[in-house]
Amino acid sequence: MKIIFFFLALGISTSIGQKILRDSTQRTFMMSANYKGAWAGADLADRWGFHNGLGLDIDYKFKNNLTVGVSGGFLFGKGLRDSTVFKDVFNSKGTITSLSGSPANVLLLMRGMTIYGSVGYVFNRLGNNPNSGLWVNAGVGFFAHKIRIESIYDEVPQIEGDMKYGYDRLTMGPSAKQFIGYLYQSDWRLLKFYAGFEMTQSFTKNVRNYNFDLGGPDNKNYFDLQYGFKVGWIIPIAQRTRGQYYFD
Repeated sequence: MKIIFFFLALGISTSIGQKILRDSTQRTFMMSANYKGAWAGADLADRWGFHNGLGLDIDYKFKNNLTVGVSGGFLFGKGLRDSTVFKDVFNSKGTITSLSGSPANVLLLMRGMTIYGSVGYVFNRLGNNPNSGLWVNAGVGFFAHKIRIESIYDEVPQIEGDMKYGYDRLTMGPSAKQFIGYLYQSDWRLLKFYAGFEMTQSFTKNVRNYNFDLGGPDNKNYFDLQYGFKVGWIIPIAQRTRGQYYFD
């Protein structure tokens, strides 16, 4: 109950002194926490399938409903598809032998990150007020991903320490993204969010100097696709006004 009361009080207190969004278009600063569920495509699909992302968006909407922003995200998933990366350490039974001689419990996880700068526009004729509506934006940035190798209970020296760099397939490069969805902004500060569909296209390359399964560097250029749904909650941040107060 205390938590519910806190958020209600926060929403009410930060609404005082704000211009009513339904009256006219307003300049809006939007800092939002987001979740993304995405599927891999093109070369990325050879290594990973569905994966998740958590991130932070910082956007500014001008009075003409043009938006500019920056965003960053952390990607995570599991289910490595390309097991040939570890062909030199897998035994005949398809497991990795630990230092004790028993099969090791090794996790092979997806880890990645993104950062973008973007521009967009809010088509408010389709919105619930002049500051909401169909939100379309696009941007350019950077994308990186790798295999995170974790052996929690067993000692596996062949894939630990600096040895893991020969297996983790650290891959990165320039990227582009496109988003189309709905931006909802109400006069109640806690009820602001967006949801929609996002795609990314990345031109990447393995940056490790030596890969054990290849016996050297990987000089191939990769084209990595991601597509999926993205939702974000706009964090309420109090803003000063010029002494004018508006109430319902």
